[in-house]
Amino acid sequence: MQNPIIIDGFAFRLPLIPSRYRANCSKEFGCFVTGDTKGMNSSKAEKAGLTRGEFVEMAICAIGQKTLSFKPHYENEQFTEIWGLPVGGGMKTHFHEKCSELSTFLIHRQSQDKMKGLVECFGREAFNSWVAEGMQGDHSEYALRKASDAYFANIFRFEMVQSEGNHGPYFYLSITTRPIATPFEEAAVKAARMIFEDDQKGLVHCVDYRLIENQAMCLGSGSSSGLAIAPANGAEIIEAEQQPVKQLKGK
Repeated sequence: MQNPIIIDGFAFRLPLIPSRYRANCSKEFGCFVTGDTKGMNSSKAEKAGLTRGEFVEMAICAIGQKTLSFKPHYENEQFTEIWGLPVGGGMKTHFHEKCSELSTFLIHRQSQDKMKGLVECFGREAFNSWVAEGMQGDHSEYALRKASDAYFANIFRFEMVQSEGNHGPYFYLSITTRPIATPFEEAAVKAARMIFEDDQKGLVHCVDYRLIENQAMCLGSGSSSGLAIAPANGAEIIEAEQQPVKQLKGK
């Protein structure tokens, strides 16, 4: 483990091996899980201590997009990779009230679309502000600054919502933001910004090498260039694989 980030009496752990969770959206689960749950239903997984509740609230450090395969269910599909510091929900309650750790999970399909929609809202707000202030200066630089304000001034909530499809009930993740509410959350957002800035400088924290290898195989080469979440008029977080979160970028 690297030295923890300590801010205002709160501590944030940076594990050498990422703390990986899964958003299990099947009708038998509808919760976040950790560890090997193969062959289990949600009840067995809960008894084994592998479930982490129906929602997580996080200070976001990074958002990236990858093409991945998890056979037999998913082959060469796009997933969105979330990195953050849990401040609420089952991922957080396994830690002391004054600490948390860098954690990651993947979202896809309908959940991924919800995330893109939220990013698009940030982009629209940045564009409106730029026009309202007289369209002075470079729009991309303005969007970069506004994106930083949005990502590092809010807590993100990922919550399971049940829906009905062609094959019966399933879950997807509703993704919303809210203002920072406590001193612990304020410290978590400060730590998230520090982690993001470290990654920019090449001191990488937000990287899961299993996914890098997975994507390289999907793309049929040894290179695994990052794919962007790209809203039309706003800001996005780009993931470059060797330096996982290279920059906040305005399009």
